[in-house]
Formats: sequence, C-alpha cells, structure tokens
Amino acid sequence: GKNVVTTASGIPSLAENRSYAYQGVTTIVTGNCGFGYTNVDGFYDILDKVHFGSNVYHLAPHGAIREDLFGPNQPKKLSPQQLEAMKRRVAEEMEKGAVGLSTGLEYAPGALTETEELVELAKIVKRYNGLYVSHIRDLTGAIYADGRIGVIEALKEAIAIGRKAEVSVHLSHIQINEPINAMTAKPMIELLTKARAEGLDITADAYPYDAGVTWITMLTPAKYKTDKGIKEEYKDLKGRAELKKAVEKTFAYLGPERTTIIIYPERPHYEGKTIEEIADMEKKAPSDLYVDIVCSNDAPQAIMNDQDIRNVREFLMCTDFVFVSSDGWTTIKDVGKPHPRCYGAYPRMIKKFVMEEKILDLSAVIRAMTSLPAGKFRMKDRGKLAVGYIADIAVIDPQKLADHATYNNPHQYSTGVEHLFVNGTPSISQGKNTNQRGGRASKRQM
Repeated sequence: GKNVVTTASGIPSLAENRSYAYQGVTTIVTGNCGFGYTNVDGFYDILDKVHFGSNVYHLAPHGAIREDLFGPNQPKKLSPQQLEAMKRRVAEEMEKGAVGLSTGLEYAPGALTETEELVELAKIVKRYNGLYVSHIRDLTGAIYADGRIGVIEALKEAIAIGRKAEVSVHLSHIQINEPINAMTAKPMIELLTKARAEGLDITADAYPYDAGVTWITMLTPAKYKTDKGIKEEYKDLKGRAELKKAVEKTFAYLGPERTTIIIYPERPHYEGKTIEEIADMEKKAPSDLYVDIVCSNDAPQAIMNDQDIRNVREFLMCTDFVFVSSDGWTTIKDVGKPHPRCYGAYPRMIKKFVMEEKILDLSAVIRAMTSLPAGKFRMKDRGKLAVGYIADIAVIDPQKLADHATYNNPHQYSTGVEHLFVNGTPSISQGKNTNQRGGRASKRQM
C-alpha cells in the first residue's frame, strides 16, 4: 500500500510506523494539506537518522512555507515581491526532490490565498514535473448566498488551477462534510470525470470511514484564526461572545454530540468524550465550553462525525482515479485516541467493500492502493511486482484480513498481512513485526 495522505510530524519516536506496517503499507507521502516540514533536506536527515520503517515522499507545504516567510499576520494578496519569494521557496523544495506542492485551503493561512497565487506556484511545480495536491477550499455542501454549493466551487477552483498551470492535480481526502444539505458525490464525480475526459490529469483519494479528524478550531470561521489557533484579539470578553455566536451557528447542523475530543495532552480526561459530554461534566453550555477550549493555549484535535457513508462509498468505487488513503498519522501505541483509520484504513477497505459488500473487485482496489498512487506520485520502480522494481511487497491473506481499531478503542493493529517487505527488508514475517526497518526517505524521480 502507498499511503498518500499521512501527516507524520511526530516522527523520531515512532520509527517503525507499526500501525501502518500491519496494514501492509510500505510507503507514505507527508507534508499534506499545507502543513509539515518546510525543508525537505532537514526532514529527510531526521528520517535517515532514525532509519524510519516506511518509505517517505514529501510535499512542499504551502501554508507552512507562507507562515515561515510572512509570520502570524498573513497577507491575503501577496505583493509582487512576496509572490517572488514564495515562488523561490517552492522552487528550492522542488530542487531538493519534493514530489509537489500541497495546499490546505480550509485552514489558515491557505484559506486567505487567492486562486492566482496558487496558479503561479503550481506553474513552478509543473516545471519540475511535480504535483499540485490540494485539501480544497470547501469540503461541505454549504449553500452560498448566490445559490452556489461550497464543495462544487472548491472543486472547480482546483480544476481551474490544473488547467491554467497545466499541472497534474491530486485532491486530498475527497468527501462531503456537514452541512451536507442535499449534496451527494454524484455531481463531484461527474465534474472530475469530465475534466479527465478533457485531458486534465486529476485524481483524488478517500478513506473508508464516515468521520474525519481535524483541529477543533475547524468549527470556527476562518476570520477568527491563524494556523496556530484563535487570533489573540478574539480572546477577550467581546471576542469570546462573537466566537460563541459563530459556533452556535455551526452546532445547528453539526451538534456538539457529534464532535469527540481525541488528542488533548493538556486535559487528557477530555479525550474520548464529546463536546456535549464534557459540557455536562463541567456544567457549562456546549458553546461556552467550546470557546474556553479554543481560547486555551493548545486547541485539541477531534473526530467529527460529519460525513454520509453513502457518499464515501460512491467516491471509493471510482477506483480508476480515487486512490485509497488513510488521511492518518504515525501513532505511538496506546497514546491518545487517534482516529481508527491510522490502524485500519487499508484492511477495512478490502474487508468491507470487497469481501463483505462485494461491490468492488479485489484487483481494482489493490491497484488503487499500489500502482496508481505510485505512478501519480512519481515513485520510480515502485507499486508493481515486476522485474527490476524495488521489493515493496505485502503478502496478505484476504480471508484473515481485518481491521480491529474502533473509535473507542483505536490502538488495535490490523491482521491478515502475513509478510511485508520494505525495500526488500522483511518488516513483518508470519504476521509478526521483525523490528527491522527498511524505509527510505525518497525524492521525486520522474
């Protein structure tokens, strides 16, 4: 498996990447959604020092580079000099072997950026035969005042960037989040199919769960936050009152009972509980509790039950151009309450949709986990069993293959991967990990 969306920032202590090895994953792509290391070389030095267990390809993260250059008060429109500085930094990372540029357009500072800036940066990426990889600007079915629908407009923007920059495009974790309204996967798939028929190289990935994970600040409109959290000026009484009003609007379609705090080192007793449960515990209104949490130093991460499994299924059935991903991260066993996808996405995909529901063909799903993403992400000599190819091999027993991680009990390794080789090094043998690490920090090669 080539895990295309993995946010692996906490690497040194997690060297074996076991939660992925047990899923049969050999290779991950980091730097997604505009976040991550802004210097490929420095990051790869860390990986080489710890002899990381998986192969890693890295994307230059747009948001993090923008923050590096322009600090906490991010400009919406870049001056010509600022744009040149961004272009220079993106070119440097591409020179060092980044696979492409990632954007997180629902997060700060990505949410501020104008399409034109992204087109200019995508043109740089194109020069190196890299990818423009995007967490698009709106992943919801929100209906704007003029009747347009959020996720459709965001998709059209990504397609326009691809066309104007003549660059290969990949959409991270394609989905429809609340407010869903009447939005379904169908018109999105039609837009993508049409763009592909017209010659645009555009693909996406999805994960087989109906809940996502993000920072809890995502429940607040963009104007209130930076990539580090809530802006200082909204932390006084007047600002908090405004925040409270804003989140009450969100709670109207995504209630406090549907958001579960999962990673909160400052208040571990909140982990695994919903906003509603914590509010009851603290004898506060959910909106007041929410404002208290986001205005504290370190806003936690949370699972949002905000998707419809029917839409998830529709996207994953497009195995020709929607790859399987986890959208997860490298975990430390038994620490926090990560999303179960960090432990189970790949086996779950096969078990649920191939073995149980029988709606997908095993070979098509395997291809959407291996050769298709490997080709797209410029991984030379990987993703196929062929003479001269690198030995990244998972031997699975389809009858035994199963995910065991749940939302309440996520730290459960998957089973059914009998053997795993990473660059020819046995990582799993007879279903048990070997403590050998064969991963490599890899540069764009095609």
